[in-house]
Amino acid sequence: MDVRQQISEALAAAAAAGRAWGAQWVVGGSSGLLLRGLKLPAAPRDLDLYADEEDARALHRGLERYAVDVPAWSETDMYRSLLSHYVIHGVEVELVGGFIVTAKGCRYRAEVREVLRPYGENVRLLGRDVTIAPLAHEFWFNLLRAREDRCTLIGPALGREAESGRVLAEIERRNRFSPEAVAEARKWLEGMKAGAGN
Repeated sequence: MDVRQQISEALAAAAAAGRAWGAQWVVGGSSGLLLRGLKLPAAPRDLDLYADEEDARALHRGLERYAVDVPAWSETDMYRSLLSHYVIHGVEVELVGGFIVTAKGCRYRAEVREVLRPYGENVRLLGRDVTIAPLAHEFWFNLLRAREDRCTLIGPALGREAESGRVLAEIERRNRFSPEAVAEARKWLEGMKAGAGN
C-alpha cells in the first residue's frame, strides 16, 4: 500500500469520527501538500490534523481507540497547542488544537472554523469529505518558522490559486504580523507571481 492510500484510510477514519462528534478540522503539513499533488522531497512521516481547541477535544473522543496519549498542552518559545497522538491504520497522526505560532515579532493563530476550513480545499477520500488547509496558511506558518525549502515548494502552487490573495489578506487581518515579516512575505509573494507566470 502506498503512502497516499495509507493517509487516505487514516483520514477517512478521522472524518467519520469528526462527523460523529461534530468536530471540524483540516489536514495540514506535508500530508496536505501531498494530497494537493505537490512533489515532496520525501514521503510524509506523519499526518497533521488541525482543529480549534474544543473541536480537538471532541475529535479526540472519536479517535480514542487509536490514541497513544491524551490531549495535553505543549508550549515552546515558538509554538503553543493542545497536542495528542494516534496510530490509525499504521499512520502516525498528530492532532494539533488551538495552534498559535509566535516568532519574528508575530503572533499567528490557526483558526480552523473561521478561516482554514472555509478557505481550504475539499477532497473526497474513500467516500469521506476532507478539507486541506489553505496554502496561505502553509505559507505563513513556514515563513514564520524559517522553512525556506517549504515556502519554495508552496510558492508556485500558491501563485496559481485565484483566491490566494484574499486568503492571505484575511490571515493578515486577523493576526499580528510585524512590518518586517509582512515585507518578507511580500518579497516572497512577488517572486511567486513571477514564477507562476513563467
